[in-house]
Amino acid sequence: MRTARRPQRTALAILIAAIGTPGFTWAAPLTLAQYPAGTAYKAPIPNVILTVDTSGSMGTTDSGQSKNRLAYVIEGLKGTLVNSSKYDDQLRLAWQSFTCNDIPSNNGNCDGNNAIGKFSGTHKANFGTWVSKLKTGTSPGTTNTPSHMVVWNAGEYLKTTGSNSPWNANPGTTDNNPLTCRRAYHIFLTDGGWNYSNPSTYYPSNPPSKAGAADGFSFNTKIKTTDPLAQAMQNADGKATTFPDGTDYTVTSTNVQTQVYRDAYGADRIIKNASDKIEYAYPSLADMAFYYWATDLQQGISDGVIKKIRKSGQETFTSTLPNGTQKSVAIDEYWNPKNNPATWQHLVQYTIGYGSAASNLKQLVATSPQFTGGTYGMYNSGFSDLITGKTTWDDPTSTAADASYDNYRPQEMWHMAINSRGKFYPVSGGDLTSVFSDIFDDIIVDTTAPITGFTSASGSVSRVGTQSYQTSYTAADDANSNDDRWYGHVTSDSISTSGSTSPNPDWGTNASTGKNSSTADKLNAITAANLDDRLILTYDKYNATPQGVSFKWANLTDSTTGASQRMWLNKGTVGTGTTAQIATAIAGDGKGENRLNFIRGDRTKEASQSGGEFRNRKSRQGDIVNSAIWYVGAPATGHTVSSYKSFASTHRGRLSMLYVGGNDGMLHGFSAKDGSEKIAYIPHGVVQNLAALADTNYTHKYYVDGSPFSGDIDIGTTSADWRTYLVGTLGAGGRGYFVLDVTKPGADPSFTGTAAPASDFTETNAPNLVVMDKTAAAAGDAAPPGKPADPNADPDIGHIFGNPVVAESNQQRAMQITRTNNGRWALITGNGYNSVNERPVLLIQYLDGDKSLKKIIAADKDATPTVNASEAVGNGLSTPQFLDVNGDGTPDFVYAGDLRGNMWKFDISSGAATDWNVAFNGSPLFTAIYSSGTGSSSRQPITAPPVLRPNRTVGGLMVAFGTGQNLTENDRADTSVQTVYSVLDNTRYEIENTGSNKGKVKVKTSSPTPATVSGRSELQAESVTGGTGSGTAGAGASAGRSFWKLSSTEVVYSCDGVPGSCTARKGWYMDLPVAGERVTTSFDFYDGGNILEIISEKPASGSATASGEEVCAPQPQAAKPFRTLINIASGSPAKPPIMDVNGDGVYKAADDGGYARMTASSKELRFGTKDKQVRQGNDGKVDKLAKLPELMLRPGWRQLK
Repeated sequence: MRTARRPQRTALAILIAAIGTPGFTWAAPLTLAQYPAGTAYKAPIPNVILTVDTSGSMGTTDSGQSKNRLAYVIEGLKGTLVNSSKYDDQLRLAWQSFTCNDIPSNNGNCDGNNAIGKFSGTHKANFGTWVSKLKTGTSPGTTNTPSHMVVWNAGEYLKTTGSNSPWNANPGTTDNNPLTCRRAYHIFLTDGGWNYSNPSTYYPSNPPSKAGAADGFSFNTKIKTTDPLAQAMQNADGKATTFPDGTDYTVTSTNVQTQVYRDAYGADRIIKNASDKIEYAYPSLADMAFYYWATDLQQGISDGVIKKIRKSGQETFTSTLPNGTQKSVAIDEYWNPKNNPATWQHLVQYTIGYGSAASNLKQLVATSPQFTGGTYGMYNSGFSDLITGKTTWDDPTSTAADASYDNYRPQEMWHMAINSRGKFYPVSGGDLTSVFSDIFDDIIVDTTAPITGFTSASGSVSRVGTQSYQTSYTAADDANSNDDRWYGHVTSDSISTSGSTSPNPDWGTNASTGKNSSTADKLNAITAANLDDRLILTYDKYNATPQGVSFKWANLTDSTTGASQRMWLNKGTVGTGTTAQIATAIAGDGKGENRLNFIRGDRTKEASQSGGEFRNRKSRQGDIVNSAIWYVGAPATGHTVSSYKSFASTHRGRLSMLYVGGNDGMLHGFSAKDGSEKIAYIPHGVVQNLAALADTNYTHKYYVDGSPFSGDIDIGTTSADWRTYLVGTLGAGGRGYFVLDVTKPGADPSFTGTAAPASDFTETNAPNLVVMDKTAAAAGDAAPPGKPADPNADPDIGHIFGNPVVAESNQQRAMQITRTNNGRWALITGNGYNSVNERPVLLIQYLDGDKSLKKIIAADKDATPTVNASEAVGNGLSTPQFLDVNGDGTPDFVYAGDLRGNMWKFDISSGAATDWNVAFNGSPLFTAIYSSGTGSSSRQPITAPPVLRPNRTVGGLMVAFGTGQNLTENDRADTSVQTVYSVLDNTRYEIENTGSNKGKVKVKTSSPTPATVSGRSELQAESVTGGTGSGTAGAGASAGRSFWKLSSTEVVYSCDGVPGSCTARKGWYMDLPVAGERVTTSFDFYDGGNILEIISEKPASGSATASGEEVCAPQPQAAKPFRTLINIASGSPAKPPIMDVNGDGVYKAADDGGYARMTASSKELRFGTKDKQVRQGNDGKVDKLAKLPELMLRPGWRQLK
C-alpha cells in the first residue's frame, strides 16, 4: 500500500528531536499457513457408520417397482460409492447390518473388515464385497427389525478408546493426539418400525454380550435398568441435563426452545427376561440418538468439533392451529435443529425410512407429527408444527406400538434426526442413488468447504503519481474441479484529480473479454513459438560456480550422485546403494524437462490436451496473495552526491517496472507502461517444491510470497558505479532473500529526452543480473537422506515477512537498503522466523565488496555466557525501522520487534562495525506482555515495524507499534488480547567531535540516563469506548461503517508544575477490544502529522489443508479490519473531527467529535484531494476523511531544541 504524502524533513526532525532537551530449550517451529485465509477450508474427513436393514421385509417388492427393497439399496450404494470415485478419500467408513451386528464383526459377510477406515483402496474393495453379499434374513432371529442394536453399536463403537479408537488418525494404531475436530455420522436405513421377539426365546440362561439374537433389546447385558447407562438413555430427551459445553437443557412445559426434542416416553417401560429375571431398559430410538449427541463420546479428547450453523440468529416458525389462528415461536440459534452447536465428540444421525410403511408417518391422533416436505423437505410445515407444539411425538414404547409398530415407530427416524441435528429422508421405494448422494454430499459439505470461487480484489495496491496498480487472484472457478485454480494478475488504473479511477488505457484491451488488459492477459497471449523468448532466470546452487542462469533444461546442472535442480524437477531423491541405484533414484520419473516447460508456460502437456498429464490452468500466471507490488521508475532515492545525480540523469528515461512475487514459483517484473513481462526469477529456495505446481491434484503452497523492494547503491571501488538493486523474499514459501540488479530494464519509448541505456535483461547476462541468492527451502522440508537439508541455508536466516519500510518523504525509497556508518552499502533486515537457531538477529547483508553477512545477535542461548537465553527459543526478528539522528542519510539506530514481544534497539552509529551492538546494554527497550488480571500473562508478538516521532514534552523519541501475528492456521483463530503501544525512548544524543568517529552520533550517558520501560505499569492505559459493542452506525456516505470513540486521558510525562497527585508515565497502551484483533502491518502518520493511522484487524480464518494432511482449522470467515486515529505522544484522538460519522461531508464536533475508530476495508488505495484524505477500499467502499489543520501537520522541528 502506498500513500501519497507531503514531503517531510525527516532527517532534520530526528536530529533536533534526539539531541535537544526537550526534543525528540528449542521450540517447535511454526507451521506456516500455506493457503490464504478465507479462501478454503478442509477439516479432517468424517467418520461415517452405514447401517442397512436386512430384516425379512427388505425382500419385499413394493408396488410399481421391479426389484425388492434390498436390491435397490445395493444398487444405490454401488452407484454412489462402490462404482464411483467421487467420495474416495473424502470420508472414513464403517458398516453393519442386522446380521453383521457389531463393529467390527465376523458375521453377516463383514469378515472383520467393517471397522472405520479411509474410504479408498482395500477398505473400499471390502465394502464393495459386503454390499454385493447383502441379503435379507430368513432364519429365526434375522427377520425382525432390531434397530436399537445397531444404533447401540454405532454409538458405543465411537466411545472406543486405545489403539482401536475410531478417532485415531489410523484406527488400529495408537494415536496419542487424535484430532479433536473430526465429525461422526450414522446413516441408518430401515423399512419399518423397530420390533423384537420375546427375549426369553433368544436369550440363553447366561446371555453373553451381544448374543447373536435379533431381539431389539439384546444390545448388551449391561443395559439393565439399574445401570447408569440405561438410566441415562431412558427418556434422555425428556430429562433436564447439562451438555458438555455447559449449556442447560431444560424440559419445563413453558420452554419452547426444547419443545421439538422432548417427549415423556421411554422412562418407565422395561422388559423382563423370563429366563434370567433381569429387567432391561426400553428407551426409544430418539432417546438413544439424543444421548449419543448430547454425550461426550471421547472424554479423553478435548472438545474441538466446529459448530455447523446453517441458520444464524433466531428463526421464527409459524403454524396454523385447528381454530384458524396462527402460532409463532422464535427459536434461538443454539436450539434450532437445523444447526449443530456441539463442539464435543458426538454422533449425528442421517436416517432413511424406506418403503411404504417407513416413509409414511401415520396420523394416529390429531397431534401426530406429519412429514409434509417430500423426500428432501425435512424443514417443511410439518417441522414448523413440531416446533410450535401443534403436533407432538407419539409414544413408540407403548404396548399399542408393540402391536402396531409400523404405524407408531417410523416417526422415530424423524425424531432421531432432529434429536441429533441430522436429517430424515422418507423414500417410498425405488432408486436410492440420489438420496445416498444427497446424504454424502451434505456430510462432505458439513466437513469440507473445498476451494471456493473466492476472488481477492486488490490484494496489493500501489500508487505512483496518477497511476495505481493492484493485484487480484482467484482460488478456483469450480469448487468441485481441480482445474483452473490459483491464478492471478496485476491491473492498472488512472486516477483523476477528483479521485475517480478508470482503467489505464496504455495497458490496452483484452479482445476476447473487452476488459482492460492485465498482466495475465499479456502472458497468456504469448504464442507457443515465442515461449522460448520469455526471460526466466534462476540461481543454480548446484553448479560448480553457483550463479544465475536461464531457467531452461539445458542450463541446469545435472548429477547422478547428488541433488540438483534437475533432480527436484524429476521428483527424484538422493538414493543409497549401488551407483546405478543412486542414479535411478535421482532420475525420478524423468518428467523434469516437461515440468520445467510447464512452469515456463507450455500448455501442451496439460491434462486437457492429447497425452497431457499436468494440471489444467486458467492462466500462465499464478496467484499473487501476500506479495506487495513494488514500483521502480527513474532513480529518485535522493542521494546528494554528484555521481548519483549523473546516474539519475542517465537513467531518467528508463522503463518503469512493477515487481511482485507469485505463487507460480517466480518473482515477476512487468512493464508499468503496458503490463508486459520483461523478466522473471525463480529463487533457489522454491526449486525443491516446483514440481508440485504441475500435479493434477495440486494443493496450494506459497512460493515467492514476500514483498520486493529496491534501492540505489554505489558499488564502485575506485570510481562511482551506481546500481538499482532489488531485494526479494519468499514469506512462507521459504527462507532468506535474493538480490537482483534491475538497473537497466531498457528505455521507455514514450520518453522524449535522452534515451536510457538499452536493456541488459538477457539470458547471457544472467550471472550479473542475479547478484546473490541466499534463499533456502523451509527447514522442515528436509528429510535426509532422500531429501537432504538445503545447502544454501544459513542457520540464522528464517522466513522473512513484511512489507518494505519506506521513507515518509519518498514512498519508493526502501529504508532497508542503505549506506551504513562504516561506509558500506547493505541490506538491513530482521532474520525472520523458523530459522534453525530460533533467535532474534539483525542481519546486515553487505551489497558491495565481499558481500559478507554481519549479524547482531540480540539473544543467544549458546554463547558463553549466555545472552538473554530465554529469548532465543522459538523467536526471530521482524521488519526493522530506522533512526537517522544527524541527517546524513545513514541510519544510526535500528528498532525491531520479535515474536516474544521484545522491542529491540540496535546501535549501528559507529564508523567501526565491530562496535555495533544491542542498545541498553543488551536489554530490550520494552517487552509486550498482556496480563489478564487473573494471574496469567502472555507475551505479545511484534511482527510489524514500529514508527518513530519526537516527544515534544520531555524530549526523547516515541516508539509506537502494535502486537499480533498471523503466520499459522491457528493464528487466524487465536483470540489472545493484542495491544497498541507507544513507549518513550528517553535517550539523548550528541555528535562526536574527535577521533575516528568524528561527526558520528553517540549516546549521551547521563541527563537523562538511557532507560528501558519496564512494563505496562509505566504506561497510561487508553481504551476504545464500547469497543466490544457494535459502535455507532454510519449514515449517508458512511453507511455500512461503524464508529467508536476513544478515551481522552492524555499522558502525563512530567509532574513538574502539576498540582496535586501526579504519576508520570512513559507512554501509553491501548488493548484492542475485539477478540482476535491484532496489528500485523506498520502504522502510518495520518496526513503527515503526529496522528497514528492504525489498521488492525481480526484476520480472515480458514483454509484448506495440504494434500493428505488432516488438521483442525477454523471455518472460513472474512477479515474484520478497523482504522484507529490516535496521537502518538498524548494517546488521545485528534481534537478536530476527522471521521464523517453521519456521512454528510461536513466534519462537525457536534456530530463527529471524539470518533477516532471505524471499520475499514482490508486493502485500500490512499490518496489526497484538496480537502480530503481518501481511502478507496477493495470492497468498493470509499472513506473520505478530513485533512488536518496546517498547524497540526508537523511539529516545528527547529523549535524542539
